[in-house]
This record gives sequence, structure tokens and C-alpha cells, in this order.
Amino acid sequence: MPQLPLSLRTAISTILFLLLPAICHAANIPKISVSAPESVGIGQPFLVQISSPQKIEQLQVSWNGKNITPSISVTNGTSKAMVLLGSRLSSKPEDIKLGIHTTILGTKHEFQKTIHIIYHKYQEERLSIAPRMITPPEKAMKRIKAEREKALKAIRTVSPERMWEAPFTLPVKGKKLSRFGLYRTFNGEIKRRHKGLDFRAWLGTPIKAIAAGKVILVGNFYYAGNCVFIDHGNGVVSNSIHMSKVLVKEGDQIKQGQRIGLSGATGRATGAHLHLSVYVQGVSIDPAPLFKLGNT
Repeated sequence: MPQLPLSLRTAISTILFLLLPAICHAANIPKISVSAPESVGIGQPFLVQISSPQKIEQLQVSWNGKNITPSISVTNGTSKAMVLLGSRLSSKPEDIKLGIHTTILGTKHEFQKTIHIIYHKYQEERLSIAPRMITPPEKAMKRIKAEREKALKAIRTVSPERMWEAPFTLPVKGKKLSRFGLYRTFNGEIKRRHKGLDFRAWLGTPIKAIAAGKVILVGNFYYAGNCVFIDHGNGVVSNSIHMSKVLVKEGDQIKQGQRIGLSGATGRATGAHLHLSVYVQGVSIDPAPLFKLGNT
């Protein structure tokens, strides 16, 4: 085979040298997959799933002014992470940027996706309850304030390890009653939003943990009655209230589906049932979709 002229060989070598950085850069482009919805209703939760066949050395997710550091697992060489997010009930329809910040092969990379927060219809509900549960006696105000501070601290818990898996487990088999987000009118006067999901649960019905986690608060509160707060990790916290009996204590490690108490009508309740609240990054979200979320 005839040898190429020296001038042509030199030209080809020069071109390859100039292209080498671009070729190497292309080889180092991270292979990362991000699964997230295009739009989600106000107050509704959504799942973000991140995966890469390359090792994700660092990962941070930014959403609505908050930064979340998800747990990263590796299965058959593939790095995976899941984040549960949502928007406040008081939110308006808007576009919010979801940011994914990774370090792969020692290089930082950023990805952005726009999530459309859209209108979601919530119903109304009228209830009649004891007047003292609308206007508490003065002597109860100090107690109520202290309990509110404890609850706020609990629901804002963000621990580094994700203990939850999707889908979540139903806490009881009873029918879903008062839905999340209801505009509630008590005794025809005061209107509040219902930041939880009520289940029919006759007195003494066993209540199960919706996911694995750690019990971070147990109490007998003025409004909530006997209640249990569980930290499920990475900013996900659940709260089960109105129990007749609590079966766990603070500090207990809980398995998904484990019994944590028995249903009741303690606190501000019109009858025995379970009220379940779920918070993500300190924001109250609708628990109902959690029981159908996929885990891929």
C-alpha cells in the first residue's frame, strides 16, 4: 500500500490532535436518566427518579427554593436515586424549575426541567364539632402552642438516609373519607383546609406504618389526640392521629406495614377514624397518590 505524502500525514495528525479534546469530552458526557412529570396539580406529590450506568459520586436536587440530597443506591452497576416532591396547598399555577446537580467521573453537571404546577380541584365539607375545639379555653393555649412547635419541628425533619420505597403501604383497609385539601367549615363559621386523608377505621383497628422509618415524636395533643410522627428519610414524614392507643415509642425503627397504633377518636374528631398526614420537605401533600406510585 503506498505511503501517504508527509505533508498529508502531518495535516491528518494535526486535525486529530485538534479534535482529541472534543472526542474525549464527548466520551465523558454523563449518561443520566431523569424521570419526572411534565405537570402536577397543586398540593399533589410527584416522584423524581434519577439513574445512571456510571457512578454518581454526588447528587443534589433543587426544587422550589430547597435543596435535597437524595440517597444513592447502586444495583448491578447502575446508580439510582428517588426524590418525593410537592407544592403547597396555597400555591398558584406556575412553572417551577427542577434542578439536578451531579458529579460523575469527577466532573460536575447540571440539568434542568420545568414542572408545570396546575390547578387541582378540591371539594368542600361542613362539620359540627364541640365549641371548645373551635375556640379553646385560655388555659389550653399554652399547651396548643407548645404542641404546634413540636409538630413543626418533626415535619421539617430531613435525614440523610431514604428509608421509604414506592409505592407506600395503606395504613388501614377502610374506605377513604374526608380527602386532602378540603375546604372545611366548622359549625358554620370557621373555614380551614384539610391537610390530611381520613380513613374509615372502627375503634381499635390496627394502624400500619406507610413506609419504613424512625419514630421521632409521640404525643397526646389537644387537636391531634394520640399521634405518631415517623421520619421516613430524605425529607418525608408521616403523621397518624386520633389513635385510641399508641404501640410504638420515640426512637423506634419501624418497618413498612408494622403496627404503630390503634384507631380512635381522641383530639378533634367526630368519631373513630384515622387521619393520615404526609409531608415532603416540610410541605403537606396529598397522601392518596402515594399508594400507587411506581418504583422502577
